[in-house]
Amino acid sequence: MLRKLYIEPTTKCNLNCKMCFRHTWFDEPICDLGLEDLRKALDTMPRTVETIFFGGMGEPLFHRDILQMVRLAAETGAEVELLTNGTLLSEEMIRGLIEAGLCKLWVSIDDLQTDSSIDGSGHDHSGQVLSNIRRFNRIRQQHGGGIALGITFVAMRSNVHQLGLLPFFIAQHLVDEVNVSNISPTDEASQKEMLYTGLVNMYTGPGKGSVLPTVHLPFFDMNLPEAADGIRALMSKQNFHLMFNGQSVIRRAGYCKFVREGMTFLRSDGKVCPCMALLHNGYTWMNDVRRKITHCAFGNIREMGIGEIWNSDSYRTFRRKFDDFDFASCLYCGHCELFAENKEDCIGNTHPACGGCLWAEGVLSCP
Repeated sequence: MLRKLYIEPTTKCNLNCKMCFRHTWFDEPICDLGLEDLRKALDTMPRTVETIFFGGMGEPLFHRDILQMVRLAAETGAEVELLTNGTLLSEEMIRGLIEAGLCKLWVSIDDLQTDSSIDGSGHDHSGQVLSNIRRFNRIRQQHGGGIALGITFVAMRSNVHQLGLLPFFIAQHLVDEVNVSNISPTDEASQKEMLYTGLVNMYTGPGKGSVLPTVHLPFFDMNLPEAADGIRALMSKQNFHLMFNGQSVIRRAGYCKFVREGMTFLRSDGKVCPCMALLHNGYTWMNDVRRKITHCAFGNIREMGIGEIWNSDSYRTFRRKFDDFDFASCLYCGHCELFAENKEDCIGNTHPACGGCLWAEGVLSCP
């Protein structure tokens, strides 16, 4: 059942951030989604869609018709959300988004102390983004406070120490929800910022963790240094399944939330793709291995409706593979020559071979 439709309004952006996926792209168009394509998608999507999310690999607010797009999406009755880098949140834009029916605005923040959102040219947009968030809060209060504010934060070696500042940032800026993700390396140098090398090298089984013994713990007062040190020492070991008061804290390895929770993506060129990982052609890095990712699409909105694409035989067959995550465990076996691309794996899957996906391993996250 399709529950969430991601829409990429554009692959253009007003910034040139150093670690952006777009720097690794090959054979990809830089273009805008047309209003007619959007109307067709909204008219043909199943009635089961609960959320429409504007995001993708470009800056949604850079699209000249974004306010009209949000308005059209809101008219379907679905919850409408949008992710932005925060630099284009003028007063006119904020009021336009609220009046168009936006339900939640997500802003990407790089640094909780200085908000140093620095693009590839070395320009620091820190003060601008924080000022725009304050402007957003002032305006949404004038409109009754109905629109929510979310923050996305990419955790790296250079900023992970700031996670303790989140409660203060949330309170100061009236944040309703936070999504923290790991970094996805786009080049050899950015591998040094990874926080999960040991994690993905530990095989826990396909999303079940059943091959490991279970350790049950109660809650502790983590303000006590002894408790914090003990838990930190325990969690540095990865040969068990940890439960806190009955709640699992192990990642759901081999679990694709995009597929299992009913999501699909409409690209700016009209193609319909199953997930963020397969949205565009590009390269990623893992354990000093450069991996070529070729996108996967099951149709184009210019030729078929969203519902028709979602219910096509090829898309249904693809989704069934994720019931048991029937792909090779590419991250754990030493990276054979097949790991260099997502074309095939050693158990017979052809493109897309999803065994090396960091989203499915629970280390990358999207709101």
